Amino acid sequence: MLKKNKTPRKIILIVNFFIKFFFKTKWKFLKPKKSNILIYDRESIGELDFYLKKKEYEIFHTRYEQINIYIILYTILVDGIKNLKENYKLNYFRIVSPKVVITLIDENTGFFKLKNLYPYAKYVSIQIIFKDNRFYNYIRDFKKKYNNFKFRSDVSFVLGNNDKIKYKKYLKSKIVSLGSIKNNNFQLKKNYNKKIDKILFISGSLPKNRKDVETKYLRAIKIFNFLESYCSEKNIKLFLLSKYKGNILSKYKEYYGDGNWKFVAKKNTQETYKIINNSQFIVSENSTLTYEAFSKNIKGVCFPEVFPYKNYSRVINKKQGFFWSTSISKKILFSKINKVTKLNQKKWKNIVSKEIKNIITYNPQNIIFSKTVDKFLK
Repeated sequence: MLKKNKTPRKIILIVNFFIKFFFKTKWKFLKPKKSNILIYDRESIGELDFYLKKKEYEIFHTRYEQINIYIILYTILVDGIKNLKENYKLNYFRIVSPKVVITLIDENTGFFKLKNLYPYAKYVSIQIIFKDNRFYNYIRDFKKKYNNFKFRSDVSFVLGNNDKIKYKKYLKSKIVSLGSIKNNNFQLKKNYNKKIDKILFISGSLPKNRKDVETKYLRAIKIFNFLESYCSEKNIKLFLLSKYKGNILSKYKEYYGDGNWKFVAKKNTQETYKIINNSQFIVSENSTLTYEAFSKNIKGVCFPEVFPYKNYSRVINKKQGFFWSTSISKKILFSKINKVTKLNQKKWKNIVSKEIKNIITYNPQNIIFSKTVDKFLK
């Protein structure tokens, strides 16, 4: 009996990739327009709306969710099919002829190779997520392999001073602490209340099952239960801000209990920051939103497993600070909240600003960014 030839798994995967690629990709036939601004990665657009809404720009789709047929044909005719991907990118840049190239997806190390490919533009990156060491390890290993290749940009905006110090070791660039571009867009305008009668708990991800509770999420649930006891004892209203859109109160009650607290569903970015800006006091395990609130001098405490984040590029090797603790118990939570609530706003600002600026700064309306790019466009 003859054995049937089996198609190698690798060939099947390649065929499936091209089928998905063909049907999911949008094909654009017109030649891209010349533009002073080129956005590198479509995912950068949303948070740049405050700056781009009155300007013309082109987009280079790094995930190839859109491909320009004109550029593809031009590249094949001029350069052939060898190094098609790199030459496609280069020709796209040449035809658009941007003065400035901007990305918010700065974890894509490919952005920092662009100035070596097309040196005629100014390159601006903006950090929007906290980095772990994978980003830096890739750059280090690449440099070793390719004779100390230089990863470059003209200006790299980072979240805080810790990243500023780290970036300088790996990138040839002017490094500037900007903070969170999202947080900066929602300016804080409020009078701080002396008396705290409301506390907002910022929740993280929900467990997928009971096993997850014991392995990943028990800490957050303990914090919330201790906080609920605190609010009950102090006659303070407790609110839980969901990480997810939609009314999933029943899911939260399954893990956090059916207690005396109110559920706040996530609606959109604007509404989330409005809630944060109007909060009197914030508690969380740890979250970017919490640190963004601290950067605006909103009072609060957090209880991360490692401060500020596990695998963060520069962790603090101690168990607690004034407004945070890596140890958690009812006694510790009560003590931390009491200490922070007793401070007047001036003293709180002095304490929190010394530590939080290393993690994340605050630049209202992103003025530093706007002025920098405007200067490059002249």
